[in-house]
Amino acid sequence: MNKKLFLSFVGFSATVATGLAIADNQHHSHRFPKDVDAFHAVLAPIWHAPQGSERLQSACAKAGVMESLAKEIRSRDASGLVNSVETLKTKCQGDQAAVEGALGNVHDAFHQLIDHKPAGKAR
Repeated sequence: MNKKLFLSFVGFSATVATGLAIADNQHHSHRFPKDVDAFHAVLAPIWHAPQGSERLQSACAKAGVMESLAKEIRSRDASGLVNSVETLKTKCQGDQAAVEGALGNVHDAFHQLIDHKPAGKAR
């Protein structure tokens, strides 16, 4: 194999391996309770979308669904998550400049929810 062809093959292989690693990271699975997983299924595609007006529009379009799903979480204390989604809804209705920050707060509240073990249960 000539050197130019070999280097092309190595470059191609590295690109494919990197792409697979990124795809695997973006489509990882979690073992959440069903009520938490339902919320995650709505938040994840919005949060992992590129930042910009499209992502913010999606966040605002799904804020009501996220609010309902957050309020339905019974497996853990979701009060912080509910509050953050309510704030997101408010920002969507009148303070578009603050939507990105409010979405970040929803993401942070979700992580607080999943990082704390449920009361009375060992992890």
